[in-house]
Amino acid sequence: MKKIIRSLLGYFGYDFIKVMPTPLSKKDRVVRVGKFDLVMPPYNPLILTYGQQKDFATEISRITTTVLKKYPDLLFLDVGANCGDTAARVKSVADIPVISIEGDETTFRYLSQNVKQFSGVTALNQFLGERDGSIQADLQKKGWNTTIVPSENSGTPIGIKTLDRVLQECAPAAGKLKMLKIDTEGFDTIILRGAAEYIKAVKPVIFLEYNRDNMNAIQENGLATIFDLEKSGYRKILFFDDKGRYILTTDLSNKALIRDLDNYANGKNGLIYYYNLCLFHAEDDDLALQTAEGEWKFQGQPGLPS
Repeated sequence: MKKIIRSLLGYFGYDFIKVMPTPLSKKDRVVRVGKFDLVMPPYNPLILTYGQQKDFATEISRITTTVLKKYPDLLFLDVGANCGDTAARVKSVADIPVISIEGDETTFRYLSQNVKQFSGVTALNQFLGERDGSIQADLQKKGWNTTIVPSENSGTPIGIKTLDRVLQECAPAAGKLKMLKIDTEGFDTIILRGAAEYIKAVKPVIFLEYNRDNMNAIQENGLATIFDLEKSGYRKILFFDDKGRYILTTDLSNKALIRDLDNYANGKNGLIYYYNLCLFHAEDDDLALQTAEGEWKFQGQPGLPS
């Protein structure tokens, strides 16, 4: 029905455009995430998400706990930090250093305010991409779920840096950066390509959102980048649904299965809207298996199915 309506509107030169939701109240909201209270603008959809699902994004906490056992000097790298909810999840289980990177200026103000309650958190206001420089783009859903849509014919110049460049500038202890989380509304795999040096050197556990709707909108072939990680020594890939529920583990070499999963979660047409993916280098096969085991137990299963 939506396609029919859009076709009719298109005949007259109109279309639907998703805009920022209009909240009933203009006051900031306080949202409990893990052990912490975060201030969010009233239109941030995370307010509803955490209100409906108290355990949302707790897989991040469990994975962090598992990785920390092997790498006690762990530093967490959070790209697409939003208002600081991932930092809150991490800090709820371990007081480890966190680098939080958020490009949207409005969201960054809330992030900066919220991370003051944590120790060892560095907040950076920067959009990331595949190359250093400037791109022409429209910023959609500004202030709540910013989505970069490159456009040569419209939009404004946006300063972009690679993650490799940002890490060179802030000079963290590279050996500690063993966890990388990315949630950037379709730019996730683009940012991965701009982190090639860091990934090759550190071999971090990579947790990212894999959203076909957002990637299709900017013509991003995310699957090719995921497969390319095999060349860097990555072997295990864990799939989570959009609610954070663990689905399965497989090898990156199992391309037929991964393509089937990619085809299934194709946005609003699939029962699973998007995936969260967790990738482990071959040197961390043990962590991949421990993570999968922990997720089955979290779901009430005795362990990995035989």
